[in-house]
Amino acid sequence: MSVRKNGKIWILFGIILAAVILTVIPRMGACQSATAEAKTIKIGTVTNLTWPLGMGFKKYLDVIVPLFNKEGGMVISGEHYNIDLILYDTKGNAEAGRAAVERLVNRDKVKFILGDETVDSWLPLTEANKVLVAVQTPSPSIYNPKLKYCFEGSYLQTSAPSVWGWFSENYPQMKTVSCAHPDNMIGRGEHNKATKLAEGFDQKVLDALYYPTETTDFSAIATKIKKSNPNFFTTAGGGTVNDSMLFKALYESSWRGRILSYVGINLRAIAKVISLDMVEGMIGGSSDVFQLESLPPQAKKVKEAYIAKHGEWDNPTVIYWPQWDVVINGLKRAQSLDTDKVAAELANGMSFESVIGPAKMVARPDFKNNRTVSLLTTIYMLEIVGGKAKPIGTVSLNEGYRYNKKFYNW
Repeated sequence: MSVRKNGKIWILFGIILAAVILTVIPRMGACQSATAEAKTIKIGTVTNLTWPLGMGFKKYLDVIVPLFNKEGGMVISGEHYNIDLILYDTKGNAEAGRAAVERLVNRDKVKFILGDETVDSWLPLTEANKVLVAVQTPSPSIYNPKLKYCFEGSYLQTSAPSVWGWFSENYPQMKTVSCAHPDNMIGRGEHNKATKLAEGFDQKVLDALYYPTETTDFSAIATKIKKSNPNFFTTAGGGTVNDSMLFKALYESSWRGRILSYVGINLRAIAKVISLDMVEGMIGGSSDVFQLESLPPQAKKVKEAYIAKHGEWDNPTVIYWPQWDVVINGLKRAQSLDTDKVAAELANGMSFESVIGPAKMVARPDFKNNRTVSLLTTIYMLEIVGGKAKPIGTVSLNEGYRYNKKFYNW
């Protein structure tokens, strides 16, 4: 073959190669650009940053939103979406909460909100604008069957019956109980809950005591409880310090019945106040999977990201956290940004995996609401043994539903 002919072949090859490069590279760039240019879903959040739980929720969102976006966000009807979180402080004030939601709805144009206890002040606004909200609140108003876009995003209303029901079933000899709570709004709410739980699970309340919030000496309460000598004692609402000082006073009174914590056990927090031998044998249960020594993969990933962001794992309270999972899983299931379609998924018994474990939306027939507007989560039961929290059981969703059904008379 001649040199001239070889030269022509190489020239022709070069032309073809150039054509291929000019054709393929722009397409590759277009594909990369399309992948990189994800669309955005705005999610609003209103929480009380003057309260440790509200600030803890913000710290969680500061971790989970970037992690979610970094891992690819989500695909809805073939479109790739990241989350843009817009957060405002309610300061626990109804007027501030309403003003924050007005900004989210009217100025920021959000269609999804994670809300706090100020919900009653702004719920008419979100309903009128078809804004879907997942909230954490003790208010029963969110179960009103007339509401279409409001859902409970925490286990606040369903965890206590699950814990108390499991305890009653597994410790049938525990027939009498005494309780003590702070004399304030939270304490009165917990007092009513504890006494109703005892009655609902066929136990007799021997003492139902209130104490002033400024109390530092609980010896008089401990003496009264020792005299009544109940099978078990419970308290909540006083915060780690007051609750722990109650346990200390009972120990020093030489009462040795069981302690039941229906709001969970935070061993590290208790140990900062009293010696853990004073609560030996305490049983508690909550949806806080992070109390377990061995974590599921998703919880482990979140914990590592939290430590990387904030420098340490400070035993955050996770009661607000499922709100995020409720909205995100609703969007994924609906494959739509239409709040009517997302609400339909949530209201139809949606089961999903949250960062704290398996969860499910359940109905509230006790409020004549057959749409699934309340959240049921897995409960992890622990016992303090030798200064450590020993796992002693798990309350599955089916078991939790059974206990809640008995308590609420569903």
